[in-house]
Amino acid sequence: MSAVAAVPSRWRAAGRVLTWLAAVSALAAAVSAISDVTQADDTALVVQTWRMYGLFLCTGLFVLLALRPRVHGAVWALLIADKAALALTAAVYLTRGGAAEAASTIGWDGGLAVILTAAYLMTRVSP
Repeated sequence: MSAVAAVPSRWRAAGRVLTWLAAVSALAAAVSAISDVTQADDTALVVQTWRMYGLFLCTGLFVLLALRPRVHGAVWALLIADKAALALTAAVYLTRGGAAEAASTIGWDGGLAVILTAAYLMTRVSP
């Protein structure tokens, strides 16, 4: 194997590692959300349940991308857009005086949008 061919495969491997880290992080968040659901009162129960299911869904989608990163282009686009939209919306909320967890949402979801974008580009390196 030539040195030129080895570089792209390292980039792809690094992109897959980033995607696996996203999957593990989403799974940890989903599992921790179980306690939010069990402790939620009637006014927040549906929202907390929806959030928990969304985190489990993201976990599964990240696993799909980590396993076959070059097959699911539309899934990459949807997840990156979702995370960027969450961060942007939280930034708007923050500028309007704040909302609970707006700053942490900017950090977590904004950071995840950047990481997913990097992973997507890394897994697209040819050949």
